[in-house]
Amino acid sequence: MQNYHKNTEKAERNNAITRLEQLHPHKTLLYLAIFGSSLVFVFMIVSYTMSQRDADIFINFAFPKAFIVSLVLLLFSSYTMTRVVPAFVKDDLTTVKNSLGLTLLLGIAFTISQYVGWAELYRSGIYLSGEASGAYLYVISGLHVFHLAGGLVVLTIMYTQLSAISRDPVKKLIMVTNPYQKIKLEMLASYWHFVDALWLILFFYFLFSF
Repeated sequence: MQNYHKNTEKAERNNAITRLEQLHPHKTLLYLAIFGSSLVFVFMIVSYTMSQRDADIFINFAFPKAFIVSLVLLLFSSYTMTRVVPAFVKDDLTTVKNSLGLTLLLGIAFTISQYVGWAELYRSGIYLSGEASGAYLYVISGLHVFHLAGGLVVLTIMYTQLSAISRDPVKKLIMVTNPYQKIKLEMLASYWHFVDALWLILFFYFLFSF
């Protein structure tokens, strides 16, 4: 029985290594970048937590309503992004393009809502150049927007490419038969879901830290 468990564990390790070896190099780089970014945010959150010990700027402070709106927008964008890869597998480029376009619009709306949230922070007396605990709110949320901006750039490029070939059946056929196109969409979806999950964590951390 003990040998059976050992063999099972060994087989699972071998399968994991095999899957890792079969992973596309670009996906590997993306996952490493996501891991690195996660560590940066962990460091920022720890620093923010330490800076709150002697801070009194959050007394009688209302959480920015724009941050709540931004959370809803990003959750919707995560849903629209989940439709992209399945639609591509079905050769439904119209749905792919529409889903990318809607995700792009929601991402832009999220960025605007973040700016409104920063304006609410400023009106509440929390400044970027003020106490460290308040400044970290701008820095952490701003760093998140910076990550989101990278996704918006890729979204814009892909949406533009799809719009350009939407009326050309030959180019459409080339795209749907190109395996790397699917990989690019999968990478974009993974990155976008990472950014969404990151803001979800930050949102609730900020909410309960006030």
